[in-house]
Amino acid sequence: MSNYEYDAIVVGAGPGGSTVAALLANAGKRVLLVDKNAKPGGRMITIKREGFSYELFPINCVPQHDSLFEKLSAILGKQNDVNLILGDDFGIGKLYYETPQGEIRGWMMNFKPANLIKMLGFIGVKLWDVRALAQMTRVAGKLIKMKEDEIAKLYNISAMEYFDSLGPVPVGFRTFMLATFGEGAFEMTSDRVAAGEMVKMFQTTVKGSGGRYYEGGIGHFFEVMATAVTDHGGTLLMSTRVKSIDTENGAACGITTEDGQQYRAPVVISNAGIRQTVLKLVGETHFPRDYTVKIKSLENNLACVGYRYFTSKPVLEYPMMVLFPEGCVSKYSEFEKIERGEAKPESGYIYIGTTSLYPDMAPQGKQVVYAVVSCVSDTNVDPAPYLEYIEKGVRKVVPELLKPGVIARMEIMTTAIVPGVGNDAIFPGQGGESYGIANTLGQAGPDRPDGSTPMKGLYIVGNDAAGFGLGTHQAVDSGFNVFEMVMKHG
Repeated sequence: MSNYEYDAIVVGAGPGGSTVAALLANAGKRVLLVDKNAKPGGRMITIKREGFSYELFPINCVPQHDSLFEKLSAILGKQNDVNLILGDDFGIGKLYYETPQGEIRGWMMNFKPANLIKMLGFIGVKLWDVRALAQMTRVAGKLIKMKEDEIAKLYNISAMEYFDSLGPVPVGFRTFMLATFGEGAFEMTSDRVAAGEMVKMFQTTVKGSGGRYYEGGIGHFFEVMATAVTDHGGTLLMSTRVKSIDTENGAACGITTEDGQQYRAPVVISNAGIRQTVLKLVGETHFPRDYTVKIKSLENNLACVGYRYFTSKPVLEYPMMVLFPEGCVSKYSEFEKIERGEAKPESGYIYIGTTSLYPDMAPQGKQVVYAVVSCVSDTNVDPAPYLEYIEKGVRKVVPELLKPGVIARMEIMTTAIVPGVGNDAIFPGQGGESYGIANTLGQAGPDRPDGSTPMKGLYIVGNDAAGFGLGTHQAVDSGFNVFEMVMKHG
């Protein structure tokens, strides 16, 4: 085999691409893993600067225990090369609920039975309000006990519609459930997220998942996993853009990079996004028309904009804080109105977090603090109104952050920076999305692309292919699924 011939080529070293490449290499395949970034990680690439290690965007890893990350590191024999940090050791986070009157109530997020009573005050339910307690118990109990076959029937109804069909519940409970397990979990409004996804994520969280992280950052985790490729005789080719996925006799046969170099393999797995792969890297003329029509119709999820504050002193005590204004359960049309300038951000939930509490992630006594809100995924989104809204929220729950001298410098997160590390933008109004295609009706659960394509030897991996979980976990799940496909079918 020549230096330019492989058993499999993986385009993109995000969580999904790094996972499938490492698994294939570990199984004896000679693998080429190529990425436009300087190192693996994709959107979760770890940045190291001025003593800080951090991601470009906030991250919350779920589940806490028995995740596929641990399964992956164990299979590869690299569990001792990455240090797992459990949320139990640092606290998951604190949530804040703001009433229409401006009252703000807090709750340390923890689904252990002893802590659920404290949750009642957070969402505004009194212990003696028997009716409200009965409503909540009935709905939560139904969702917790729901079996897989029942959940499978909930992919043709939105999370919002299904939840509201279960009967009246206190407004605080509705706000928490739909904002957390709809938009919060899947970066998409709950009037579009499939109800099956909401129920599965709620069950995962209630089982005691909580937060999870790794020393060195999430990107660092995938840097370590990707070394399995070179351990087994393959190649890591970083800082290299792929110009095209090449075909021969109707099948994938390799890639051509932008510098003109060709690499050949009978299997090509793309972590570059399903739309980007089919319509740009391969070209729609190579696929059946009904398939490309479906690919073009896929809906991407939301994006986020906000701040990265680099502080001169510790500010946050917990890795995560969320401010839920009452009524912050948005419909997608509300985000569209903001983008058209017909409305301002006034009621969205605000995520505030830091990874600097973890070992060796920041200089002593300093933090990098994220403060973000959701928005549409257009790379031309004007961040100004969102930033103004975020500052108002920060003043309500972390006022010390904005005191003179606390912020040493700050960076603005915009949708425009996402294609630089993630999937390329190929459509108007797209490119800044947090994950890829959304977990929405018609493209979630059994309706989600499964990783295969009509072209022999071509597969899709990552958040755009079948998998379940919160962000990176869904991508890793996809990596395992595509690995099984390739090993079975080649």
